[in-house]
Amino acid sequence: MTESANTCAVHGLRARKREATRSAITSAARRFTVNHGLNGFTIEQLCADVGISRRTFFNYFPSKEDAIVGHLLDEFPADAMAAFTDGGHGEGVARGPQGLTTTLLRDLFELTVAMTDQLDFTREDVRALIEVMKVEPQLMIKVMGGAEAREHEFAHVITEREGLPPDDPTALLVAGLFGTLSRRASQKFFSGENALAYRDILAGHLAQAQQFFAFPL
Repeated sequence: MTESANTCAVHGLRARKREATRSAITSAARRFTVNHGLNGFTIEQLCADVGISRRTFFNYFPSKEDAIVGHLLDEFPADAMAAFTDGGHGEGVARGPQGLTTTLLRDLFELTVAMTDQLDFTREDVRALIEVMKVEPQLMIKVMGGAEAREHEFAHVITEREGLPPDDPTALLVAGLFGTLSRRASQKFFSGENALAYRDILAGHLAQAQQFFAFPL
């Protein structure tokens, strides 16, 4: 094995160990919350159950609430983010009436699908989070606030890609509309009767939205 390949293998192993630890923390936090309520256990008890130190816990999550919600708000995948950013630059890039590149919708779609694939979120994960929110409904505010924060992150990367001002209202509108479609696609994807891939569901929602907004005013 070459030095480069060996380095990649080491980084891959570290990433898998980190993901396993993070998943173990979230799983335990949800179990503790369902059984004891949010205030019925301490971070020290959670750490003891997982077999980690308090310091390690805070390397992964800033609070119990964040540990319970888990990795819904992971960073954008680096490769997908690079492809998205590159899509708005270059000579001869076609732009629409609002000055946005005509490939923006397609590239937002690919970035969102890449994020979902990275999360590897299962129906069991969804059911566990729903059970936790039944016990502690205020955690829904945490989830909703995270979704709003993610929309602002999307708006930021759109302005950077499209060369727009940081507070451009068009970027925030696009991010908000796309976020709504993405959440609805997720709801359908994680429903018990669904057999479709997330990519196909989101693509269908986008096609319906395009038909609707194409209606002349």
